[in-house]
Amino acid sequence: MHSIEYGWLERMRTVRLFAYRLPAERFRPFGSPVPNASVSTVEVRPLGPPEPVGDLLGLHEEAGIQLRIMNNLWEFWDAVIISTLGFSGIRLRNASPRP
Repeated sequence: MHSIEYGWLERMRTVRLFAYRLPAERFRPFGSPVPNASVSTVEVRPLGPPEPVGDLLGLHEEAGIQLRIMNNLWEFWDAVIISTLGFSGIRLRNASPRP
């Protein structure tokens, strides 16, 4: 599941996002206690030019990823971090201030 605030919805709908494809063998799981990212400690060169990602909402639907849109993430986040769910809050710095 992914969560965003309403203030980010239009940007998510209209962004022109590009992705580089990178060689997977150069990356290792990172995060504790459960890895939630992959990192490389050596220089990595893209396998080709960046490619357009496309419609982010449509890609969520195709991948079966639930997207929750909220007024403010903090109440939800406070519940997630005390749950048994795995989680990542990598972009929380972009959230609205705590109420």
